[in-house]
Amino acid sequence: MTDSMIVTLVQFVGSVEHGRVTSIRPQLFCTAPTKGLRFRSPSRTSPCDSTFQWQFPLSKIAVVAIATAIALRSLDAADRITVAGETMGTYYRVTIDSPADADSESALRHNVQLRLAEINSQMSTWDNNSEISKFNRSDKPDWFPVSLEFARVVQEACRIHELSDDAFDPTVSPLIDLWGFGKPDHSGLPSQEQLDAALQSTGMQHIEVRLQPPALRKRLPTVQLNLSAIAKGYAVDALAELLARTERPSFIVDIGGETRAGIAKASGAPWKVGVESPNTGLSQQSPLTRIVPLVESSIATSGDYRNFFEHQGVRYSHTIDPTTGRPVTDPPASVSVIHASCMTADALATAMMVLRPERGIRLANKQGLEVLFQTVDADGNLQQSGTGRFRQQASSETWVLFVAAAVLFLVAVGGMAIGVLISNRQIKGSCGGLAAMPGGTGDSVCDLCSVPRKECVNEELRLQFQKTDAEAEARSVQAQSDS
Repeated sequence: MTDSMIVTLVQFVGSVEHGRVTSIRPQLFCTAPTKGLRFRSPSRTSPCDSTFQWQFPLSKIAVVAIATAIALRSLDAADRITVAGETMGTYYRVTIDSPADADSESALRHNVQLRLAEINSQMSTWDNNSEISKFNRSDKPDWFPVSLEFARVVQEACRIHELSDDAFDPTVSPLIDLWGFGKPDHSGLPSQEQLDAALQSTGMQHIEVRLQPPALRKRLPTVQLNLSAIAKGYAVDALAELLARTERPSFIVDIGGETRAGIAKASGAPWKVGVESPNTGLSQQSPLTRIVPLVESSIATSGDYRNFFEHQGVRYSHTIDPTTGRPVTDPPASVSVIHASCMTADALATAMMVLRPERGIRLANKQGLEVLFQTVDADGNLQQSGTGRFRQQASSETWVLFVAAAVLFLVAVGGMAIGVLISNRQIKGSCGGLAAMPGGTGDSVCDLCSVPRKECVNEELRLQFQKTDAEAEARSVQAQSDS
């Protein structure tokens, strides 16, 4: 994926004045959008080199209380080892909890960098000598030998392509280049003829993969692979396996926002990952839209709100629909996916951006996936829909609103009942006397109703009306007799 909106909460440091928390400075795993869809290792500063300073007004005491609780839980952070650096055109950050005595930051960094370099040599399109670059240059229909790791990633890409009904397609690089994403000097839009020509060279159905012996084969000589929407997730899994294999089971690994956690921390607490709001991103005023506890699981997020361009007043998303060759219309602002495999979560998040909420939720329910869709309506309001634990969170929030509304209703009814008792009025009818009681003008709701009294749907009131009308008719007959 090219845009990730995940912030991994690691440590909070609070400032206290006169016994009150006045500010909180988080030290966190943060993300920033990856420029373009290819990945490399540029010499730019990692977004995590900066420390964000959040100032909280004391009126937002609830937010401060939550953050303070997180700060108190993180006092054991000094027992951890954290290394960070650059890879695949973005940052990486690895933290292990309760390291062994023989562990050191330099040794951990060396092992991590060695593993990431190995993966880049297989799947980086920016390395002309990588396996994927050599495969892309090949125009022969023969099996092309690759490493087992590379073959497994392509195999999973083919599976997600089929599972998502072609929504995930790592062969769309010609279309991405045609629309100019990642090119600052791009202007204008491609013609339909250009799109049709590019579509002729795309499609995962033109790629074959086998594991024994590991190899790839092209059915179409011009088709090319770009695994940037799945390779970062795979690299996260590879580092997680490295740490577990070397008896460091409690960890959190983050590459450009694709995140995987190991077992719970020594304190027993889970690792926590925050998903930011698309409305505000990493601005100083932005709260996280979700805080997700992770234990032996992964989360990946893809988004639209940071990578797009506008042409003649129309906004074009960087998310390309492989079936049309055009940017997705009205894509979600972001999609987050939880899965045991970060590689799978990474690819699914990209697929869900193409599928959009309705089709995406349907697929997630069918496959038992945990997915969070965030959309922003025309008025700038954030809307969320999800499955799994994300749906449970939404249901909990709905339940809270329902309870609050019920309490307000009961208070209102109670207040009216007290008013009736104080005014010494009898409560009449199944409507609690409210429908038949006169208002300020002397007319009741029933008097103002346009439905004929004989057709009133309230049986009790209808019988009362019939009795009243009969008594009135009797009095009228009696009056005529007396006269």
